[in-house]
Amino acid sequence: MVKYLFLCVTIVLIGFNVLPVHAKEVVQTFQIVGNHRVETPTVLSYIMVKPGTEVGEEHIEEILKNLFATGLFADVVIEQKGNRLVIQVVENKIINRISFEGNTRLKDEIIQGEIAIKPRQVYTPARAQEAAQKIRDMYRLSGRYGAKVEPKIIEREQNRVDLIFEITEGKPTRINKIIFVGNTHFSSDRLETIVMTKESHWYRFFSTDDTYDPDRLAYDKELLRRYYREQGYGDFKVESVVAELDPDEQEFYITYTLHEGERYKFGDIKITVNLPKLSHEGLAETLLCQKNEWFNSKAVEKSIDTLTHAIGEKGFAFVEIEPQFTRHPETLAIDVNFIVKDGRHVYINRIDIVGNDRTDDEVIRREFRFVEGDAYNSEKLKRSEQRVKNLDFFKKVEIKQEETPAPDKVDLKVEVEDKPTGSLQFAGGYSTVDGPLGSVTMNERNLMGKGYDLYLSAMLAKRANDYHLGFTNPYFLGKPLRGGVDTFYASRKYYTKQTGYSGYSQEKTGVTLSLGYDLIERIAQSWSYTVRGDDLGDMNRLTTSPFLYEQKGKWLLSYVGHNLFYDKRNSSVDPTAGHFATLSDELCGLGGSVGYFKNSFRIGGYVPVDEDHKWVLAIKGSAGVMTGLINPTRAVDRFELGADSLRGFADGGVGPRDMRTGDALGGLFYYKSTAELSFPLGLPKELGIKGNAFADLGAVWNFGSTSPFVKGNNASPRVGVGGGVTWRSPFGPIGAYYAPFLIYEKNIDRVVRFNVTFGSNF
Repeated sequence: MVKYLFLCVTIVLIGFNVLPVHAKEVVQTFQIVGNHRVETPTVLSYIMVKPGTEVGEEHIEEILKNLFATGLFADVVIEQKGNRLVIQVVENKIINRISFEGNTRLKDEIIQGEIAIKPRQVYTPARAQEAAQKIRDMYRLSGRYGAKVEPKIIEREQNRVDLIFEITEGKPTRINKIIFVGNTHFSSDRLETIVMTKESHWYRFFSTDDTYDPDRLAYDKELLRRYYREQGYGDFKVESVVAELDPDEQEFYITYTLHEGERYKFGDIKITVNLPKLSHEGLAETLLCQKNEWFNSKAVEKSIDTLTHAIGEKGFAFVEIEPQFTRHPETLAIDVNFIVKDGRHVYINRIDIVGNDRTDDEVIRREFRFVEGDAYNSEKLKRSEQRVKNLDFFKKVEIKQEETPAPDKVDLKVEVEDKPTGSLQFAGGYSTVDGPLGSVTMNERNLMGKGYDLYLSAMLAKRANDYHLGFTNPYFLGKPLRGGVDTFYASRKYYTKQTGYSGYSQEKTGVTLSLGYDLIERIAQSWSYTVRGDDLGDMNRLTTSPFLYEQKGKWLLSYVGHNLFYDKRNSSVDPTAGHFATLSDELCGLGGSVGYFKNSFRIGGYVPVDEDHKWVLAIKGSAGVMTGLINPTRAVDRFELGADSLRGFADGGVGPRDMRTGDALGGLFYYKSTAELSFPLGLPKELGIKGNAFADLGAVWNFGSTSPFVKGNNASPRVGVGGGVTWRSPFGPIGAYYAPFLIYEKNIDRVVRFNVTFGSNF
């Protein structure tokens, strides 16, 4: 009976793989077998068991755990033979080389920089799969959710492998349809213009907005919330955003579920000041909110800005304005209380600039209205950000505040993204008198990333050539001085309408030195000095106006220019609001053979017609007067109007003209005004196409003499009215205009109803 019982117990133990535990034995020596690349002392350093130690099963398990944790071995077998412990290892392979196949959208170096696995590291299948998943994630971020990545190895000698990632990029995963649910006050088409995510269409080949991006969807929720609150829907919320991928993993369907709620109006609006020394006087007038108007969160934000500015002008730099809202659902009104309290006294600790791969830090820092250690000022911060944007060196400019361990200090993180600052631009047109004309301009506005401006232009036409080479250093001598030099050569032949022959020609060669600086914020001043040689020739007594023939010969000009410029536009690149004014003076006669004094004044403003600043009305005006000092003024020095300065007319197309020869004589006086409305054409914003309607009005008169043969010598206005299209294309600006309606003096003025310009960036 005992025999049968023992046999049953043995069978059960064998069936459950339970083996008798070896008794602990003292180990005196260790033998490492199978290691070729990893040295024996290195293996022993991971064992953590010294000779003379009793080794049991728990020690064996610990040794196995430590050796596998190194990632150096694919297999480890430990056998205890008396007082000797034999450790047999199989080493993992080493990566000899990593390569990528099938990738065209992402370069090898970009992928290699993102994955953790590198050559000369230990190869494990887990590491390879982890790297493959990282590559798939990179493609998903670029909108290619169908991308496939397969890691494969090629065996090499000495236990090495080549690791190859076979990549199938697939097509971009586009947005097939955007669906809005719950919107009753605004159409789905309107809401789609608000969100950044767009449906896929053929014309979005230069945009990535129609590729799926979860971060963009999160931003869309904020854009929708902001838009509805600007329209008065204080209870609005986005209940969900669902992205569904079709079975083929080629297209997404995005569904926004909205709760609009009721529309509110402004209720009671007041200001509560918790600063004993701050007077309420004049503060209420700065607010942009009024009772019984539709509630608008943007108006509240702008009111905080204007209120902060007004308080800052009273000498209070550290204030905090907190809007307190009280909803009244029964009356659909929202009360707003602007609470002004003593803010945290905060100073700028550090200014960190990131993303400027091409532009030097100093180019950005010198645009800031404060330095590290200065008191924090929101107005100066806003102005600094605008100045950096005005450089027009970056696609994106964003300044973020970051907390520091010190409660009274903040860091500013300036995030920028460089963009091409070089341009290659072409212009073409046709004149009823001059025939075809064209020009090419090359300009690098951020040379070597230091903000230098290098300019080269050439204009070729049937009757004119014009070449310029200029260089400007915006921080001359390391100071905020804009120093520049411009060399030029120009030749021009003036044709007559009657004969088609040259009335006269002008060649001018010279150099201009300039220096500019800011007097105060938004007011700049500049000076220039020019020395120029003129050669007026190619004249014939029969075909050239006598008023021009007497000016034949070589002339030397030496003159000083002065400009005073006031700029309060919201952008110097693409203004949509604000105004500017310029006063220009030119004194010629500091040596040389020509003397005159010129004065001109320009003023303009931009008025947004809608809240989104998509419809913008620009109104500009200018006027000038000229006085001769030494000799009678020359025609080539007087004012001219036409071409871009008065659309619908040729260059020099209006003003005094000798009817015997058709030569334009210019004038001592001029005025000009423009009203232009720019607007969207209903096309997607990313196309960058806008329309414009314009009305130009101006006149040039008084050429300094009187003659019965001169016509057009009067101040009656010439008018050009028309419209056009501008396209900020990927190749550069392209524009065209047509002026069908003109008021001009027939048989005297020269008209050009149609003009086209185009360009390219590099």
